[in-house]
Amino acid sequence: MKNLSIVVTVTALIAFSLGYLVRGYAERTPNVSEDTEKSTVREHTENSATQAQTIVRADPSNANIPSTASFDHEAVITSTRSTPRELYVKNKRDRLEDFFLINGIGADRAEQIIQDLVDADHYLSQKGNTLIDRRTAEKAEQIAQGGVTGISATAEERAEHAAEKETLHRQVFGEYYEAYGEYLRSYPQRRRIGTFSSSLPEPLEYAAKETLVQILYEENSKFESKLRGESAGSGARTASTSQGWEADKEKYSERLIAMRSLNERVMDRAKAYLTSSQFGQFKRQLDNEVRRFELLIELGDVEEAL
Repeated sequence: MKNLSIVVTVTALIAFSLGYLVRGYAERTPNVSEDTEKSTVREHTENSATQAQTIVRADPSNANIPSTASFDHEAVITSTRSTPRELYVKNKRDRLEDFFLINGIGADRAEQIIQDLVDADHYLSQKGNTLIDRRTAEKAEQIAQGGVTGISATAEERAEHAAEKETLHRQVFGEYYEAYGEYLRSYPQRRRIGTFSSSLPEPLEYAAKETLVQILYEENSKFESKLRGESAGSGARTASTSQGWEADKEKYSERLIAMRSLNERVMDRAKAYLTSSQFGQFKRQLDNEVRRFELLIELGDVEEAL
């Protein structure tokens, strides 16, 4: 019974910690089906916009792509089921609040962008849903027989979707489209600093907040680039079942070392923009993230020993 209790406890803790590992310290962007938009709609995310600078500009005159000006805001219901449009509008407004402020976009233009973006993303979502539903119907017999376990778009269809999405978003944001892509790239770091700022007795001043976002973004980009380089250099790791955890542990330990180094660089650069109290709290936040990763490794050792 004692061993059983240990197994149950360890399993629960591993499940809790695993989400942190999968998400990764770098807070990879989001495949945020809009990050905080927890809905039942299979909505495509805004993350493909982060690749905008490497995508050839699509032709806005393409007859197959509707103009957002043609959308009826009252008629377009932003849910395939019951989620009200207002929830999507609120989430977009919250997500883009800093974007509008940074770029000096007035209230009227900002609201128009929000409404058009909700409509454009709903159109893309509905189109994607229709494609998947049609593909599912075509393969219904194979699915029933267990011959097909998943339905997905082809590479060509994904490319077509990305191009159409870029065109619609260019129509929505106009001259601010590139700035929007840049904003999305640093959004995970912006969320982290926003959470940290709101936890303080007095929130950070605007300049300090923006500086910390930039520091985190720059250092995190270096961190990710280094990890990608090491991964490409080492190639795929192979391990027998008996050596599986040891191989994983080595990989996690290397990441842990890189995380500590990252935190040191961040804190060294951030110190000049924080009070001693703010600095201490920020350091504790970063240390706690490292500790959660350490806990995952320790739990892996415990599970392996059982």
